[in-house]
Amino acid sequence: MADKSNKRIKHEIIQALSHPEADEGLYFRNLYNLHEADERPAVEDATPEEILHALEQLITDGHVTQDTSGEEPVFLIAK
Repeated sequence: MADKSNKRIKHEIIQALSHPEADEGLYFRNLYNLHEADERPAVEDATPEEILHALEQLITDGHVTQDTSGEEPVFLIAK
């Protein structure tokens, strides 16, 4: 069951990072805290810890990259 949830969370992260609003990437907090004005899809029913775990897997698998040059890491779809 947890594997199915993790797969869904990874899919939702990819969907959020693929949205035009995320063309310059998203901060970690943007993945679990969607604002009213945001049009991108949310990562739903997941704790920050679950999202972080899924993000780490996506980075390891080469689907997502992170830019750590700023104060907070920015996550992007790997090109």
